[in-house]
Amino acid sequence: MGKWFGQASEIEELRAENRQLKEQVANLEARLRAAYADAGVTALAGSASPTFEAAAPTPVPAPSSPASASLPELNAVELQLIADGRMINAVKTYKDRTGLDLKTSKAAIDAARSASAHR
Repeated sequence: MGKWFGQASEIEELRAENRQLKEQVANLEARLRAAYADAGVTALAGSASPTFEAAAPTPVPAPSSPASASLPELNAVELQLIADGRMINAVKTYKDRTGLDLKTSKAAIDAARSASAHR
């Protein structure tokens, strides 16, 4: 029984590590898409020939309530994560970048999501 128990524990550790790596890959892909968007690249790497166009990124302010008027704006990575429906990753990225607490970061992402839904 000890052998199987040890393997089950190892399997769970590997699954957890796999989930973390998938999140990291998704975050890096979002950052890459945002960097391409900032540079005006409309095709991702691996395609035959990327095209360039003059595209100015349009930062979206975080929440528009008076209490949160001084919050940092969302960047292209966070906006892309919101557009992809990856709210948890958007909150984490915003929190890591700004150093704000989880509750404030979630409120900022939720407000930006609501604002983009009303456009």
